[in-house]
Amino acid sequence: MSLSKDNFLHLIAAEIEETYGVTIPEHTEKEELIYLLSRSFFGIYQKKLYVYFISGHAVDYRVHHFIFNGKIR
Repeated sequence: MSLSKDNFLHLIAAEIEETYGVTIPEHTEKEELIYLLSRSFFGIYQKKLYVYFISGHAVDYRVHHFIFNGKIR
Protein backbone atom coordinates (compact mmCIF):
# COMPACT_ATOMS: atom_id res chain seq x y z
CA MET A 1 0.00 0.00 0.00
CA SER A 2 1.52 3.29 -1.02
CA LEU A 3 0.68 6.63 0.54
CA SER A 4 1.10 9.90 -1.28
CA LYS A 5 2.76 12.86 0.39
CA ASP A 6 -0.57 14.71 0.71
CA ASN A 7 -2.21 11.76 2.47
CA PHE A 8 0.71 11.52 4.87
CA LEU A 9 0.50 15.22 5.73
CA HIS A 10 -3.24 14.91 6.27
CA LEU A 11 -2.62 11.99 8.67
CA ILE A 12 -0.40 14.19 10.86
CA ALA A 13 -3.12 16.85 11.20
CA ALA A 14 -5.76 14.17 11.84
CA GLU A 15 -3.60 12.54 14.53
CA ILE A 16 -3.11 15.86 16.31
CA GLU A 17 -6.83 16.59 16.19
CA GLU A 18 -7.78 13.14 17.47
CA THR A 19 -5.15 12.97 20.22
CA TYR A 20 -5.17 16.55 21.51
CA GLY A 21 -8.46 17.99 20.22
CA VAL A 22 -6.66 20.79 18.38
CA THR A 23 -7.74 21.65 14.84
CA ILE A 24 -4.75 22.46 12.67
CA PRO A 25 -5.23 25.04 9.87
CA GLU A 26 -4.77 23.56 6.41
CA HIS A 27 -2.59 26.34 5.02
CA THR A 28 -0.61 28.78 7.12
CA GLU A 29 2.24 31.16 6.45
CA LYS A 30 3.87 30.39 9.82
CA GLU A 31 6.59 27.81 10.37
CA GLU A 32 5.50 26.99 13.93
CA LEU A 33 2.33 27.25 16.00
CA ILE A 34 2.15 26.73 19.76
CA TYR A 35 -1.00 25.53 21.55
CA LEU A 36 -1.44 25.49 25.32
CA LEU A 37 -2.81 22.04 26.20
CA SER A 38 -2.98 22.36 29.98
CA ARG A 39 -2.02 24.67 32.77
CA SER A 40 -2.06 24.01 36.49
CA PHE A 41 -0.82 25.31 39.82
CA PHE A 42 -1.55 28.93 38.83
CA GLY A 43 0.51 28.62 35.67
CA ILE A 44 3.58 27.11 37.32
CA TYR A 45 3.18 23.96 35.20
CA GLN A 46 2.26 24.12 31.49
CA LYS A 47 1.94 21.55 28.74
CA LYS A 48 2.32 22.94 25.20
CA LEU A 49 1.92 21.46 21.75
CA TYR A 50 4.39 22.70 19.13
CA VAL A 51 3.32 22.10 15.52
CA TYR A 52 5.87 22.64 12.76
CA PHE A 53 4.91 23.53 9.18
CA ILE A 54 6.57 23.45 5.77
CA SER A 55 4.80 25.07 2.82
CA GLY A 56 1.65 25.52 4.89
CA HIS A 57 1.30 21.85 5.90
CA ALA A 58 1.90 20.30 9.33
CA VAL A 59 4.96 18.06 9.10
CA ASP A 60 5.85 17.42 12.75
CA TYR A 61 4.68 18.06 16.28
CA ARG A 62 6.04 17.78 19.79
CA VAL A 63 4.64 18.14 23.30
CA HIS A 64 6.78 19.97 25.85
CA HIS A 65 6.28 20.36 29.59
CA PHE A 66 7.31 23.51 31.45
CA ILE A 67 7.76 24.36 35.11
CA PHE A 68 8.39 28.02 35.94
CA ASN A 69 8.72 28.62 32.16
CA GLY A 70 11.67 26.22 31.99
CA LYS A 71 11.35 23.22 29.71
CA ILE A 72 11.57 19.82 31.38
CA ARG A 73 13.72 17.37 29.46
